[in-house]
Amino acid sequence: MSDQTFIKTRVEGRTGIIELDRPKALNSLTHEMVRAIDSALEEWAGDDSIATVIVQSTAPRAFCAGGDVRSVRESDLAGDLAAGDAFFDDEYAMNLRMAQYPKPIVALLEGVVMGGGFGISAHGSHRVVTPRTVGAMPEAAIGFVPDVGMSFVLNNLPVDRAIGLFIGCTGWRLTPADMLFTGLGNVLVDDVTSVADGLRTEAMNDVLARLSMERSELEEPESLLEKHQQWIVETFSEGSWVEIEERIASAEPRNEDEEAFLEKVRECLKAANPASLVAMVELFRRNAETDVATALKNELEIGSKLRREPNFAEGVRAVLVDKDHAPHFEPDSARNINPQVYAGLLD
Repeated sequence: MSDQTFIKTRVEGRTGIIELDRPKALNSLTHEMVRAIDSALEEWAGDDSIATVIVQSTAPRAFCAGGDVRSVRESDLAGDLAAGDAFFDDEYAMNLRMAQYPKPIVALLEGVVMGGGFGISAHGSHRVVTPRTVGAMPEAAIGFVPDVGMSFVLNNLPVDRAIGLFIGCTGWRLTPADMLFTGLGNVLVDDVTSVADGLRTEAMNDVLARLSMERSELEEPESLLEKHQQWIVETFSEGSWVEIEERIASAEPRNEDEEAFLEKVRECLKAANPASLVAMVELFRRNAETDVATALKNELEIGSKLRREPNFAEGVRAVLVDKDHAPHFEPDSARNINPQVYAGLLD
């Protein structure tokens, strides 16, 4: 076993195991963690003795809550923008390696999975969820956009593309049922440790088949995204963010369930940076037509632009530093933002 900063790597039989070991920070990825993950993946890619890679957490509370944007914010405010640039360069290179990896990557998604946590799981071949998995792409609340290749992944789920955009714009809290409906999770088990244990003696597909549960066995098997997919598609399929926002504002619920859902959507959007939403729609529309490498490049361009605007520091402050969840974003209306400021950065 080799220990690197907050990352543990080892080989058991024909399986390479990457463990995230920063539980107090919910495994938020530091630059050193990104480099350690990438180094292990690079080493194992050409090792014929390793058939499968597992990515997991050492603690059940969280798989990974994202990238360490608090540190990026601190560096940015200190005038060291190069440090943040280097972090995202290396993180996205690691995400691309995962997306193009020649071997199965099995991510064991116990607990919280957010932002960069999807970057080290959604590009893999198998995303194992449990009844306790909670997912989200909440970047708009910190003045950013979904990145780590997720603007590509969310455009290429086995559901309508509008649902992926909805997940990004709202920062929707994904239940296990939502994860399975969208394909962000493709295997449901009760205990992720049994997957890693089983791979010591069994083939991967045999282990997953033996341990898999049915969605009906969940305490809440209904996916709200699935239930309300017609409304989501009608609202998010076309147009700019301003046009989507107008449809949300004028929506007339057809029943009590839709009224409750619409109220929840509007509440989610209250915390979002308007500039992030404008930029996100332009990013997602463009990356619906690109490959993952180009999508990551576009995310880097948009993210670099947003990081250099005051709303990124303000959003991270409100969510992760002071935790008052009361950001003061400027402009405070999407109608005062020109989408071409962001669209013009995209390949």
